[in-house]
Amino acid sequence: MSPTLISSGPGRAALLRAVVPVVALCGVLGAALSFLVPTTATAGPTVKVAQAEPVQPGFQRFAWLNAWADHHTAPGGAAADRLDGVPRMRIVVGHLRRTLIDFGVLAEVEAPQREAFESFGREYALVSTPDATDDAVFYRRSVFRLVSRDTVTMYYRHGARVSAPVVVLEERSSGQRVGVLPVHFPASLPSAPGQKRWRDLNARVVKDVVARAEVPIVVAGDFNQRNDILCDLTSPGTGLVSPLAEHEKCATARRAPIDQAFLSPSLQPDRYQVYSGPSARRATDHGAFYQVRVRLSDIP
Repeated sequence: MSPTLISSGPGRAALLRAVVPVVALCGVLGAALSFLVPTTATAGPTVKVAQAEPVQPGFQRFAWLNAWADHHTAPGGAAADRLDGVPRMRIVVGHLRRTLIDFGVLAEVEAPQREAFESFGREYALVSTPDATDDAVFYRRSVFRLVSRDTVTMYYRHGARVSAPVVVLEERSSGQRVGVLPVHFPASLPSAPGQKRWRDLNARVVKDVVARAEVPIVVAGDFNQRNDILCDLTSPGTGLVSPLAEHEKCATARRAPIDQAFLSPSLQPDRYQVYSGPSARRATDHGAFYQVRVRLSDIP
C-alpha cells in the first residue's frame, strides 16, 4: 500500500459522513488519490537578491507567494501594462534559487506560468492540478522525493469548485516526511461580495485534512484573511502553529498578511522572512515573497 497524507478506514468514512451535512448546499468535499511523476525541466536565469547562507543539517527552507494568475497581465487583462506572467515566473524561480528554497507553495498559477516554472527551474519539480487556475506545490529534486499526491475539493468565488493537491514529500537524506496543502481562499470584493461563507468552508476543509494527516503538514498560500484566519488555524482544536504569533496573542499581534503559512508544531518554524523588494513587486501584485525555516529531522 502506497503511503499517503490522509488516513483511511472506518474513521475516515465516519468523518466524511459527518461532513456531508455541512456542505449539502454547496457540494460535497471530495478527495481522490492519484500519483504524479515529476516532469523534467530545463535551466533558466536568476535574479539578484540577497544570497542566503546554507541551511543547517536537519532544516529546510519553505517559501510561499501569490504568483498572480497570468490572465491578469496578459493582453486584454486588467493589468496588461504590468510584466507578463512568464517573465514574472522567471523572477520567482530566480528568487527561489538565490535564497536556496527547498520546497514551497505557489498560489494562483495558470498554464503559461506552470510551463515557465518547469522550463526555468530545472532543479525543482512542480505538483499541480488540471484546473485552469490552481495552487501548486514545488520541491527541490535533490532534497525531496514525491511519496504521494491526493486531491481535495475546495471552493473559490461564488462556490466554484477547485482542486488542491495534498502532497507528501520525503527528505532524501533522512527519510522524514512532510505534507503540503496549497490554498487560495476567495476575497470579498465590490464585484464579488459575501465570499466569507466560502472562506469558512475552506477553513473546514483545511481542518479536515490536518485532522487526518499522518505526517507533519504545512498549509500555505493566499487566505485573503488576516488575523482572523491566524486565530482560527492556530486554535487548540486545529493544532497548527504560525511563525507570526502564538494563538494566545493572535488577535493583538501585528496585522498579518493575507499570504500565510501554518505548520504542525513538530516542524518548529523559525527565521520567518519577508522579501518585498523590487523583484517581488514586479512578480506579484501582493508585492512580497515569504519564507520560513522548518525542522524535518534531528541534527546529527
